[in-house]
Amino acid sequence: MEEFDLYEYYKDNKNNNIILSFKGAVSQEILVEIGQIIRNKFGVDKSLKKIFSVFVEMSQNIMHYSSERVINPRDGKDVGVGIILFKEYENSFLLTSGNQLRNSIGQRVTSKIDKINELNKDELKELYIEQRRKPQEDESKGAGLGLIEIARKSAHKINYKITEINDESSFLVMNVKFNKEQSNE
Repeated sequence: MEEFDLYEYYKDNKNNNIILSFKGAVSQEILVEIGQIIRNKFGVDKSLKKIFSVFVEMSQNIMHYSSERVINPRDGKDVGVGIILFKEYENSFLLTSGNQLRNSIGQRVTSKIDKINELNKDELKELYIEQRRKPQEDESKGAGLGLIEIARKSAHKINYKITEINDESSFLVMNVKFNKEQSNE
């Protein structure tokens, strides 16, 4: 058996400015606990509201749409498995999430991200209003507003990478950057 070096993993996290890293089943309880960790580290000031809101959206995407599923022993509900990283740099923060998706869903998600990334601030607001008026999509757990909200909260495009695992599944990684001065607006 290959030995895992936890100290090397710790150093990698530290060297890569990772404040928080979570890999596992994302349930409502986990979401609340991780949120509390972020609040304890940075306080509850207004500057992190946008970042925290995006963190919640990204976590809910994993919870609802990850094709890797487990049963939450606390409530017996089926929840998604994924990974979330929160990194701090000198002038910015970066939220990264990753999870498996069925290929058909992955294509729809990346198509939506591409469309959203083409829009400016005003166009995003219009799309948000328009989307709220539409009926819920078949496989959607909400009104399809999550990715739009993510883009509206960040002054940057949603960066993503999708890697095909096999004929049925892919792994989606999303990165959302926040300028530190932007988080104070």
